[in-house]
Amino acid sequence: MVIPPVSSIQPVATTGTVDKVGATGGSSNGFLDGLNEVQASLDNADKLAGQLADGTLTDVHTYMAAATKAELALQMTVAMRDKAVEAYQEIMRMQV
Repeated sequence: MVIPPVSSIQPVATTGTVDKVGATGGSSNGFLDGLNEVQASLDNADKLAGQLADGTLTDVHTYMAAATKAELALQMTVAMRDKAVEAYQEIMRMQV
């Protein structure tokens, strides 16, 4: 079995929301809905940062709240990913 080089791997999702591949209905997949909310939070923080930079946003607190919310959401997502990888590795170590 030959493992392909890492450079040939294409990203699953670029920018925007995550596609609901395999979902059977509106909000049937809570995990993908959560990822979409995290992406929306990051997009909102980026938009507010741009507005703050060009002077259209004068309230720094609005940006700071959005940036903190986005940072916490991303940290939670990374922690969930790490736990999932850890669980997968533990399953792979089990003897059959």
